[in-house]
Amino acid sequence: MLPTSVHVLYEDKQLLALNKPHSIVVEKEPNLKLTLESLALDYIRSKEKYPQKCFIGLPHRLDRPVSGVVLFSKKRSVLKMLVEQFSKRQLDKIYLAIVEKRPAKDEDELTNWLVKDTEKRKAIIRDRETKDSMRVILRYQFIAQNEFGCLLQIQLITGKFHQIRAQLSHLGCPIIGDAHYGSVKTYKENAICLHARSLELLHPITNESLKIIAPTPDDEIWNSFAEQI
Repeated sequence: MLPTSVHVLYEDKQLLALNKPHSIVVEKEPNLKLTLESLALDYIRSKEKYPQKCFIGLPHRLDRPVSGVVLFSKKRSVLKMLVEQFSKRQLDKIYLAIVEKRPAKDEDELTNWLVKDTEKRKAIIRDRETKDSMRVILRYQFIAQNEFGCLLQIQLITGKFHQIRAQLSHLGCPIIGDAHYGSVKTYKENAICLHARSLELLHPITNESLKIIAPTPDDEIWNSFAEQI
């Protein structure tokens, strides 16, 4: 069941950050009545005297089955500044993933080359550069392991299509619930155990450091790692 309300993590006159539940699409689509973007717009309109003048802008995305921090802009001028920060990689993005298998190393930096298969909507990972490939980098750290799986913290250096999902699968550690990338363990419908835990950026107006943290989903598998998180 999709949410009909929003979980606000941060809000001021320029920015709105929400904790995205899994299963919901972020960006507005013609054939979808309910998206995180539409919920965000309805939320800010409900508080304004002139709701028809409200604006909501989206400088980044999360995949539908992923949960966590999504940042919106409430002004067009601010959206442009945020897009620039994302494109220049001036932000720090931390994810948590519960994977099926413990990696051979407790921490490592993974550098691969990614090819987007648009027909299958899948990222193909290569160990060497090939035609049309993009260099992708992430750092991971082992946090804990239990009967459900293995908890990793991930710092995303580059942000490409399905990058974390594909690189961890290529490592032999698919994210739980991600059958698209080889997971055999089930989680929930339209959901995988990948959570955008935090986003740290420079506020586009004040230029002060801003860190936004999203609580993990409230379910058995995530709660089993509550002490470590």
